[in-house]
Amino acid sequence: MERGEIAIVAVQFGALAAVVLILSSLTPGQSAQSNPVIGQVYWGGSAHGIALRAGQVTKVTQNESSITAYFSTAFSTKVSALSGSRLCESPNSTSGESTTYTTIAFSPTSNSITLAPTGQQAGWVCTYTIKVTDALSQTTTWLGSVELSG
Repeated sequence: MERGEIAIVAVQFGALAAVVLILSSLTPGQSAQSNPVIGQVYWGGSAHGIALRAGQVTKVTQNESSITAYFSTAFSTKVSALSGSRLCESPNSTSGESTTYTTIAFSPTSNSITLAPTGQQAGWVCTYTIKVTDALSQTTTWLGSVELSG
C-alpha cells in the first residue's frame, strides 16, 4: 500500500468512527445494562395507601393486609424473578417472626407486585424486603419498615 492509500483509509476510518459516536449518542431509550428500579411502595393495596420510604421506618395507625410496590425494568428487558420477605420484632425485641412470601401477585401491565398478608401486631416493627430481577440477571432490592402504633 502506498502512502496516499494509507492516508485515505485512515481518513475513512476516522469518519466512520465519528458517525458511530454521533449515532450512538442520538439513540433514544434506556440502556439495557441499567438495574430495575423499585419506585413507589405503599402500605395497602394500591397507590391510595400510605407511601413507604426505602431505608426508613414509617409509623402507621391502621393495619393493612398488603404492600404494593411499583417498579420499572431497563429498556427491552422483562422481569425474571420476584421475591419478598419480612422480619418483625416486638417492642422490646424479645420476640419476633419472619415471613417469606411464596405467592406474590404480579401485574405486568402496571409493573406492580403485591405482598400479602402483611397485617402485624400493634407496637411491632416489621422490615419488608422486595427484590426484582430482570432477564439480564440484574437485581434491585428495596428495604423499608413499618411500625404499627398500639
